Amino acid sequence: MARTIGIDLGTTNSAMAVMEGGEPVIIPNAEGGRTTPSVIAINKAGERLVGQVAKRQGVTNP
Repeated sequence: MARTIGIDLGTTNSAMAVMEGGEPVIIPNAEGGRTTPSVIAINKAGERLVGQVAKRQGVTNP
């Protein structure tokens, strides 16, 4: 049976969930959080950053 994923692309935070046993279950991000900041950035080395990492570096690399 195929699984369906729900994605909330918010302007501040984003989240994803799947249905398990008839109940929605939030999929945690790589850092264990239930939501991920809706932020992207490119650092000085040209690497793409997303989520919390991108938000954190915004202070030092505006």
